[in-house]
Parts: sequence; C-alpha cells; structure tokens
Amino acid sequence: MKRNLIYLKHKYNTLLLPTFCMVMSDKLAVVIDMIIIGFFIGSQQLSIINLTSPLTYFTGIFYILFGQGGNLLALRAQSKLDHEKMNYYFTLSILGIGVFSILYVLFIFLFADNILIMYNCPAEIFNISKEYLLIIMFYYPLNCYIIVVSYFIRSDGFPRLPFYAVLIANILNIFFDILFLKVFNGDITSTALSTVIGYLIGAIYISQYIIFKKGSFQITPIAKNKMKKIIFTMKEFILNTPEVIGKIFFTFKISLLTYLCSTYLGVAGLLAFLIYDNSESVVYIFLSGIMKAMSPIVTVLHKENDYEAIRYMIIVSMKQVLLISIPVSILFFIYPEILLSIFNVVNPHDAEVVTLAIRITSFSLIGRCISYLLASYTQAIERNKISSIITFLEEFLFIVSASLILTRIIGGKGIWIAILIAESLPVVIYVYLTLRLQKSKKDKFNRLFLIQKSKLITWTYNRNDVGKIDKYLNKETREHLIHIEDLFKENAITISNSINDICNSIFEHLDIDDIDLTIRLEDEKLYIVFTNEGKFYNPFSNNKLKQSNNIKALSKLNCQFDYDQILGFNKTYIIYEK
Repeated sequence: MKRNLIYLKHKYNTLLLPTFCMVMSDKLAVVIDMIIIGFFIGSQQLSIINLTSPLTYFTGIFYILFGQGGNLLALRAQSKLDHEKMNYYFTLSILGIGVFSILYVLFIFLFADNILIMYNCPAEIFNISKEYLLIIMFYYPLNCYIIVVSYFIRSDGFPRLPFYAVLIANILNIFFDILFLKVFNGDITSTALSTVIGYLIGAIYISQYIIFKKGSFQITPIAKNKMKKIIFTMKEFILNTPEVIGKIFFTFKISLLTYLCSTYLGVAGLLAFLIYDNSESVVYIFLSGIMKAMSPIVTVLHKENDYEAIRYMIIVSMKQVLLISIPVSILFFIYPEILLSIFNVVNPHDAEVVTLAIRITSFSLIGRCISYLLASYTQAIERNKISSIITFLEEFLFIVSASLILTRIIGGKGIWIAILIAESLPVVIYVYLTLRLQKSKKDKFNRLFLIQKSKLITWTYNRNDVGKIDKYLNKETREHLIHIEDLFKENAITISNSINDICNSIFEHLDIDDIDLTIRLEDEKLYIVFTNEGKFYNPFSNNKLKQSNNIKALSKLNCQFDYDQILGFNKTYIIYEK
C-alpha cells in the first residue's frame, strides 16, 4: 500500500486540538480578564497592565529556553534511544526554570521603582502600578512552570493535562476577579491577586505528571553531574533554541514600544498598544496551536530524515495559518469598532488613538503569523541560523530602527507603521535566503522550505496488504531498495520476512489497520522503523515473536531490536549493522 501518512494526520490533530483549547483558555481568559477590569473600574486602568507587559514577555525567555529547548533536545535523545540523556534534559529543564524564576522575582522586588521609571510611567498611575507589579510578579514563575511542564507532557502524548491545568487556572482567575471587584469593591491590584491564586492551583494540578510519574520523562538525580557538564548543557539549550534570542529582542521591542507609547501618546497610547497586542488573541490561539503541534513532529521526522513527511506537515500548517490570519486581518481593518466595544473604550480621544492603531497594524498580522511559523519550522529542522535571522529582523532591527525614525518624523502614528513594516519584511528576507541556499533544486517548494530528497524507502503496511512492496515504489526508490538487497545479500530475505512477522504481531495485538514503515541506510547501518498508533505495545516483549525463525536468525547476526514511545506513537526498531 502506498504511504498515506494518516498516522501523522491523526497525531497532528491529537496535539492540535488540545493545544488550541489550552491556548484558548489562556489567551481568552486574559482578554476576559481585561474586559472585566474595563467594565468594573474603567478602560484607562488597563494601561497599568500594559506597563507590566514587557516583564510578562520577558519570562518567555525562560520557558522557551527550558520548555521548548529542553523538550526538543530530549526528543532528539529519545529518537536516538538515549533515555538517560532524555531524562537528564527533562530534569535540568524543571530545576532550571525554578532557579531562574526565583532570581527574576527577587530582581523585580528590588528594582520595581526603577522599572516603572524606565518605561516613563505617567505620574498619575505610578503608585498603583507599583502595587500591581509587586503582586503580579508571583504569577511569572507559576506561569513559566506550567508552560515548561506542558511542552514535555504534550510531546509525551498527554495533551489534555496541560489544557486542564491552564483552564482551571484561568477559570479561577476570572472567578476571583468578579469576587474581588464586584463583592469586595477591590481595585486593579485585586485582579493581580486573582491571577496568582488561579495559576498557583493550576501549577499544583499539572505537577501530578511529575509526582505520580505518569509519562516517559522522569526526574532523575543530577547531583552526580559536574558543574562543567551542567554549564555545557545550558550552552546546548541556548544554541538549540535560537528563539531565546528572539524573546530577548521581543522583550526589548515591547519595552521600547511601551516607552514610546507612553511618551508620545500618554495613557491613551498605552491603552491602544495593549488592545493591539490582545486583539490578535484569536489568531494567536490557532497560530500557537499549529506551531506547538507541528514543531515536535517535524523535529522527530527530521532526525529520521523523513523529508516526505516533513513536506506534508509544513503544507498542512501553512494552509491553516493563512486560512485564519487573512480573514481576521480584513475584519479588524473594516470594523475596529468591535474592539472598542469589547474593551469598553468610551473616551473619544482614546477611541481615536485605538482605532488608528488597529487599522494600521491589522495587515501586519499575516506577516507576523507566517514569520513566527517559519522561525519555529526552521528551528525544528535545525536551521538555527535562519531562525535567528528572521527573529532578529522582526523583533529587533526593523522595529527598533523604524519606530525611532518614524516617531521623530510623524510622532505617535509612526509606532503603528513601524509595527507593520517590522512584521512584514522578514518573510521576504526568508524567501530570499532559502531560495539562494538551494539554487540547484527545481522544486521551488522544496527550495523554499529547505526540504532534501528522502533517501528512505517508505510505505504504509495495511492489515490486508499481501503484495510485494516494490510495486508501490517509484524508480529511484526501487533502485535504492535493490542496492540495500545487494548489500545485505542472503540476509535481505530474512529481514523482509522479519518485517512481516513484526507487522503481523502488531496487528494481532492492536486494533489498527495501518503501520507506517521506513527503511534507511546510513554508513552501512540499516534502520527499519515501524510507527503505529494505538495502545502502547512492544512487539519484542512477545515470546511468540521472539521465538519465530526469522527473529531468531536476525538475533544471531549483528542486529539490534528496540522499542520506544515517541510523541505517543509506538516506535519499533530493527537496527542492522553489516
């Protein structure tokens, strides 16, 4: 049976839907939180939240480094069947986020006044902004912890657990918001306390994954490791996570724009920037879900050199991003009044500033979504330089230079035009870079997404498939198969029969119809990988299979059998070294 990649489609959807829900519960709860604040104590109070936004975004450096970076490294180790290293990365990620979070909270506590002065906080809201900051700072470590653990849980095949944790945190946040503001007549500092309480309970809930050892990733002692090794691993985290640099640039960008909005447009500018940032929440929900579902899958596929499957994943992801971002951009440009109503902006001057900001930045949304997806994709395929260039241009060079120049020329309006420029041009730069890197390739799509030729034999083994596999293969792949058969000679028949035995064993114990098979040759070492869904089942734990003539024959050769669970898949391996 020709390869149908249905297992990838199922896994992508399995990761995508809960991730949508998790981000939705997070981002929509933030928007609802803002709506509640605007309704009970006035929209101008929202400007206080914007003054703390750069600090919130700065925490992204920590959870990207230890969450996304640690998870990708752990997945690569798992793909190589190195479970000790996999758990080491997981343990260091959890401990690392704890240590950095404590230091971050201590820094905010000591320098709260200096931080607000740096952002040119208006005098009329300085004191209450400080009170709000000294409470909301405890939310940062809780949120970081939940996100870091979520990266590992989702890639381990349990995407609902982080969704429930974030949902619980935000429902409680909203509940206590209403309780404190409506019943106890609290101010905006009460909403900060609500957020901390909600996320504390969410963090406790998600910890069951670690406490009860529910998945593949386990906390292991690292005290025996020398400090030199830990420092080297931290360097690994940084080098394999170029998005960390992006988060640093992004935080600087947000800090600069917050300062410019406060300086050129006052409280109305801070409000406009906050609404702009949160107006894209609907699109961000889907974008984040797509990125977080696509990235771990592509990471594993890239380590297996399965470029055919990578092509499939990026096509699906890009179509979804465009299908969502384009209509929302048009809607915001035509009807910015929707956002004015949602955030209860009634002051005429504020409404004028917000409307202009939304209309100018509406079409930057498309470029922003595409560039974020491309940065995530290039990181997953280990093209970190390209990912870093995209991020540097969007989050630093273009926005800083454009905003400083344009505000000098046309004042506050220049902020919104600078955002439009900075979020659109990086996509053009990416196209230029990738097409130059692979000039010789005729397939422009493969050139654009840096996709190599898959030197793999791939097909889908169906329960009812009884024919020879080579009838499904193209000429080039058939020649590759003949080369492998010639290389391993008389043992090729034993290997082929063993493939049938393993597939039959899987079908016998699992209620599935398809198994995805890949065969690749690297330095005269043959890798045969069986990938299937369903409950966890290790064929090599089956005595009947182990006693079969073909498996026994291979066992006498220089052949290794292995099994693992990656991304919730059953992965069965035959590794034969000539």
